[in-house]
Order: sequence, then C-alpha cells, then structure tokens
Amino acid sequence: MPPSTPVPHVVFDLRDPSQTGIGRVARETVRAYTSLFPEDAVTVLREGGRRYSLRAQREWFQLRRTHQGATWVWFHWDVPWVGMPFRSVVYVHDLIHLHRAGFVKRTVARRWIGHALRHAGAVATGTHAAASLLPRQATVIPHGVNLTFPHPWTGDGAYLLTVGEPRPYKNFALVETLARQLGLPWKHAWRVSDAELATLYAGARAVLVPSREEGFGLPVLEAFAAGAPVVASDIPPIREVSGGLATLLDPDDHEGWRRAITAVWASPGSAAPRLARAAQFTWESSARQLRALLVSVSA
Repeated sequence: MPPSTPVPHVVFDLRDPSQTGIGRVARETVRAYTSLFPEDAVTVLREGGRRYSLRAQREWFQLRRTHQGATWVWFHWDVPWVGMPFRSVVYVHDLIHLHRAGFVKRTVARRWIGHALRHAGAVATGTHAAASLLPRQATVIPHGVNLTFPHPWTGDGAYLLTVGEPRPYKNFALVETLARQLGLPWKHAWRVSDAELATLYAGARAVLVPSREEGFGLPVLEAFAAGAPVVASDIPPIREVSGGLATLLDPDDHEGWRRAITAVWASPGSAAPRLARAAQFTWESSARQLRALLVSVSA
C-alpha cells in the first residue's frame, strides 16, 4: 500500500562515504527508506565534496537550483552555510566535538552545530540521552542493526573485541592495557567490510565499549545482534541502548573493568536476551520514523 500522506521530493545528502558509525546510520536508513517507500520521489547524493569541505559548500548552490522545493536530509551537521532550506531534517548525534577536540575544531563545531540547530526544519538524534543535551527539541529516532552473521554466537570465541574509530574519547587504551595484563587476545575492528565485522562479532568472547562519551553506542546493539555479551561504560546513551543487559562500569575504573572482563570471559551467559533486545531495533523502524518527521516539515 502506498503511504497515505505524500512527501515532496526528498534529497538525502550522502556525498561523504564515511566508514564511521554515522556513515552506517546514513547508508542503512536510506536503504530501508527507499525499500519501504518506493513511491516517494527520492534523490540520493553519493558523489561530491567531502564532509565539512569548501567543495561541498560550493556545490550546494547548484544542488539547490537542481532540486528546488525538495526536503533535505543531512545525517550530520555539515549543512549549507548559505541558503539552508527550512524543509530539512538534520541529525545531531552528539556534541562530542564541542569539548573533545582541539580549539579550532571546537570553535568551528560550536558555530556549525549552532547554525544547523537554528535553521533546520527538524532535528533528529538516536537516544533520549543525546536529545536531552541539545538546545532545541529533537525527535529521537533509534538506530537499527542489519549485519548478517556467519554462524550463531556460541561463547566459544577466544578474543575480546572493540569496534570503532580509534579516537581518544573511545578509551581503547584501557582495553589494550587490560588485555595485556590479563593475557587475553584482543582484536579491534575499524574500516572493515560488513562481512568481516559480522564475523568478528560472531566469534568474540565479549565486546568491550569503554567510551567516555557516545551519542548512541552502535557496537552495543551490533554485539547483541550477534548474541555476544558486552562490557561497556556506564554513560547515559549506552545505559539506554543496552536495556540492562550489559555490564556497565565507570570508564576509568581500571580494577572494575579487570574483574568484569575476567567474569564475562569465564561465564559469558545466554545469548537469548541479548538477541531479543537487538531485535527491537531495526532500520525499517528508523526509516518509518524519519518519514513521519519529513511529512511534518514538508506540510
């Protein structure tokens, strides 16, 4: 059945093929959207200037003329500085750049995020924890998980796993230290294919997420979808996503992490509740919620 409320032409700006978690959110949400709503007029921009680049800003003037009257979706706050349309949805996943970057990046981020929040027709984010930090109302659209795992998780894996871009706030140095002290194998996944990532999750004894800050914590959900246990930082977004099924600790509690890793290595527990939790999060649900938001800003 076609959607009851039409949406004007939607343009998804995916010009930057990022391999970060935000890149996955963009790709999977658009994939689900175009599959669920084939009647909608959709343009997906995949070629052009990279995120935060002068080239991307210069391209905007021609893009605006080419897609007049469109409703735009940006999955990050790299929005146009000039002529940004009100018919737009901007994802602001977190405010980490405001205090976890150098002075220049912090200054640019503060102005750019402020500009995006002032001029966007609507703002979306992944968790209520992230929404509570934004200075304007945001619609919470939880992310999903769509990895295909090569085999069921059994708990027989022989390594610890971390996932993500190795930025300082991710706190991977903690895992490196503890793995060495405990004599446990440790693997890290970054810039790997979906197939490789799924294989690593499926074979891990435990997934560790020691971040000091996150907007959502996608590796928690992906680990649950594989069936793997998670030891993670006790911060609001991860607390929200994990639903009480992860072992949560202060990211600086070295001894607590040592005990937790030792415990989960000895007894990783049943995969069933973790699988059930992950099943509650789908990209199709994300796409439906995004479409409802697009209808509201396009009215």
